[in-house]
Amino acid sequence: MPDRTLDFFPISCLHSPPDASRRTPIPRFFRRPASRIPPEILPPDFLTRHGLARRLYLEPLTGLTPAHPWAPLTDAEWEALAPHLAATGCGLRAAGRAGRPLADPRARLDAIFRAVTLKRSNCEGGGRAPWRALPEGFGKAGTVSRCHRRWAHAGLWGRLLQAVAAADCPAALAALTWRICCAFRRAVRVLGLAAIVLARRLRLHSALPAPSQYLPDPELAEITMPVCLRAARYMLAHPRWRPPRGLLRLLQDFHRFAGGLVRVPGALEPP
Repeated sequence: MPDRTLDFFPISCLHSPPDASRRTPIPRFFRRPASRIPPEILPPDFLTRHGLARRLYLEPLTGLTPAHPWAPLTDAEWEALAPHLAATGCGLRAAGRAGRPLADPRARLDAIFRAVTLKRSNCEGGGRAPWRALPEGFGKAGTVSRCHRRWAHAGLWGRLLQAVAAADCPAALAALTWRICCAFRRAVRVLGLAAIVLARRLRLHSALPAPSQYLPDPELAEITMPVCLRAARYMLAHPRWRPPRGLLRLLQDFHRFAGGLVRVPGALEPP
């Protein structure tokens, strides 16, 4: 049987030089029409209504608390912290609560703040320093780390983070914002995803263990999931419609931001 494959192509295409002006135009019915994004899938004001540009790009930069050198707690700072320790049963015991109080809770809190504010040098890779880097004068590193973890379970660091974010925060307590953020982000592994959500809601991005774009964002997933569902329903109702590439890239970026990275390098921790 003779091969009639070439019968479908004009002979001039086989002998003509590759000149763009003489190429056979692509038939119109072979071109993919440019699809538009229906407003019922993605409203025009979607990004501005939810403040996604501010949430994903501006707040991670403007929400950082300036770092300052560590110093022992002053009397005014300790008086501002003591009621929170007593309310959560961390070192101090409120009236009517069982348990033995800590011998020197102020010194223990100073040791925790000193440990969580230590950083490794750039030669060592940067990021937070391990607990064993705590100077000997502050006590055993293992004891201090266990106390920090125990107070995290008691809710002290979350309570202090909300206190410094309040509008009526005392000046003595507000001066400890950076140290409290450092102690809180050291406890994120203990507190879990709820700690990341709390720090974002309070707009204290120094309390996050990494830049916000690299961490899971369940609230962003709740915002973008309806868009994915509406796109799927629209495709079922309109079989000939295909989502444009811009929409697919946008949904892919939303999925990446909402899921975060599996492993974040320690050097990305905020200062």
